[in-house]
Amino acid sequence: MKDVQGYDALIVVTDTDYARVAKHYDRILQNLPAKRIAVVGSAAVLERMEQDERGDSYVFIDENAILPFDAVYEAISERMAGILNGQPLPRGIAGWYYQQFLKMSYADFCPQEYYMVWDGDTIPCKPFSMFSENGKPYLDVKAEYVPGYFDTMGKLIPGLSKLIGPSFISEHMLFKTELMEELLTAIEANEEIPGQYYWQKIINAIEPADLQVNSFSEFETYGSYMALKHSSVYRLREWHSFRLGAEFFDPDTIREEDFVWLAQDFDAISFEKNQSVREDHRHLFDNPEYQAKMRPRIMLENAQKEFNGGNVEQWGLF
Repeated sequence: MKDVQGYDALIVVTDTDYARVAKHYDRILQNLPAKRIAVVGSAAVLERMEQDERGDSYVFIDENAILPFDAVYEAISERMAGILNGQPLPRGIAGWYYQQFLKMSYADFCPQEYYMVWDGDTIPCKPFSMFSENGKPYLDVKAEYVPGYFDTMGKLIPGLSKLIGPSFISEHMLFKTELMEELLTAIEANEEIPGQYYWQKIINAIEPADLQVNSFSEFETYGSYMALKHSSVYRLREWHSFRLGAEFFDPDTIREEDFVWLAQDFDAISFEKNQSVREDHRHLFDNPEYQAKMRPRIMLENAQKEFNGGNVEQWGLF
């Protein structure tokens, strides 16, 4: 399924994450409503792509051509200097913010009206469109709430807060290029926060200790800004992705039949790097006998009764 409007799907990924799920990237290409996949990463990612012999439907973009990693690393190191006690900043902390800044900064390079960002550890279960029948683009929503995200955005743009019940964090988003540029300009116009560029102001808006706990979300910030300033541009849609996919499915052994079964209730499945299939989870969701008797939503809702914290999938958000 392809949307009428031509745009790229931007996947920001590390070489290790690419290697972990790249075997399913053709499924991304087949199901995402985008004309091609733009993979943003380091030289190591390019090397892996060349080994895979990706065709013309894939294009590589050097991450440092969009925004140098070292600049972000140094800015966060300086902000956290008082609590690092002379120790080097863990690259993972900088990487969390860097990958979000790459998705936002791409607006300055994008020649198209829209561009889509898609999490590199997430695989679509079925085709979908990012535009409604009347041509209005979708903002997909799920159930999640992280107070720190809204604390930060409120500092960046006074008056910006949580304006809808659901969350805009849905492993993907269709950005309207000119409106992302407008958001970046609005952040840079805030003279109360040090920094010349929007990403410097985001870093400086977060307390040093809070930088360690992922206190910014590009999806929540853009979605909330749209709700505040451009509420008529997008249409909201409930989206369901199996965020705990790697706790029940091994990306190396998941079958086509599993994707077909999951597609009854889920738009996508994620294989997050810090998850793996627990022994008591083996042969549950990927069991053909169970799949024949029960829908994936029912199985997950039953499994979630045993969860102690973590992500919980919810239906009926509107």
